Amino acid sequence: ELLQAELHGLGARHNDSEELFHASIASAKKSKFIHEQGLACERAGLYYKKMGREQNALDYFQQAHACYKEWGSTVKAASIERELDSFNSNDNNL
Repeated sequence: ELLQAELHGLGARHNDSEELFHASIASAKKSKFIHEQGLACERAGLYYKKMGREQNALDYFQQAHACYKEWGSTVKAASIERELDSFNSNDNNL
C-alpha cells in the first residue's frame, strides 16, 4: 500500500494516494509494526509537504517521530526532528 501511495502521488492521483497512505499507516498500526508505521507516516509527511499542505505534513511528521522513538531508533527520530525544525523556522520567517 505504501508503494502504491507513492506511485499514485507521482502520477497525480492524489485522492488515491492519500487513501493509500492512510491504509498503509492503519495496516502497520494494526499489525503492531511500529517501524513500518513510522515509515508510512514519514512518507505521508513528505508527500503532504510537497503538496503544500503543511499542517497535514506536520501532523504526520509528529506521528513518525513518536513511532521512531517508541521503536528505539534515535537516528530516525533525529532525522524527523530536523524536519519538524524546518516547520518552526518557517513560522519564524512569517
